[in-house]
Amino acid sequence: MSFLENENQMVIDATYSEIGDMLVEDWVNSNLDEGQMYADFRFAEMSDSNYLKGRFNLFYDLNPGDQYYLEYDEEA
Repeated sequence: MSFLENENQMVIDATYSEIGDMLVEDWVNSNLDEGQMYADFRFAEMSDSNYLKGRFNLFYDLNPGDQYYLEYDEEA
């Protein structure tokens, strides 16, 4: 049993949202510590978007076999 079982769901949801925002901010800042390209790579890598993966590869002029090249479905 959790103490949250007796709390207002709106309060819980708002807190989850705040925690999520803080975690994303920490994740982004940690990636930026490694450099802009790495931060961009991690963002595109985590995305389900073929478009973003393709745009990342194009922006950084990456080709298959390059360290940060992201595989993606060009047809999608």
